[in-house]
Amino acid sequence: MADFSISFRSLTMEDLPRMLAWVNQEPLLQIWNHGKTTTLEELEAKYAPRIRGEESVSCYTILLDGEPIGYIQGYLWRDYPEYSQHMGLTEESASLDVFIGDASNRGRGVGTKMLVQFMRELIFNNPEVASCIITPEVANVAAHRAYEKAGFRHWKTMEHPDEPTPVYFMRVGRDELPAM
Repeated sequence: MADFSISFRSLTMEDLPRMLAWVNQEPLLQIWNHGKTTTLEELEAKYAPRIRGEESVSCYTILLDGEPIGYIQGYLWRDYPEYSQHMGLTEESASLDVFIGDASNRGRGVGTKMLVQFMRELIFNNPEVASCIITPEVANVAAHRAYEKAGFRHWKTMEHPDEPTPVYFMRVGRDELPAM
């Protein structure tokens, strides 16, 4: 794997047209949108409040050697108490959602390094957060493998109120991140 630099910058309204192109192509069309094409207006309606800081989800553009290649967001499960209760969380936990939009950067180790770096810099920078819990769909085997490389382990499988199929709940503790 070649040496590369990953960084994150806050998502801006100017990022949304690029994001639109990414989410409307395979495999993201199926994974991120469940097969539904998204419009720029829909993206603006969803992400503008987050960009303005009106919602508790922190959104970032992923940069590889300074160039945008994807999207990542982080949030605390306590801000979604119905989900926390549904999952049976007993510790302070955060979550993230992510995709690499630029297909040329998939399958070359970018995802693992990016996930670990994001958790170190932006998830576990909150000393109260004991774990990060993610919820990929059961059928998304590629995501399971990528998350496992970043230290996540299967915790349980269950229905998620916002997903059409069962999801894997995968967990990594702050002291379980792999060295990168």
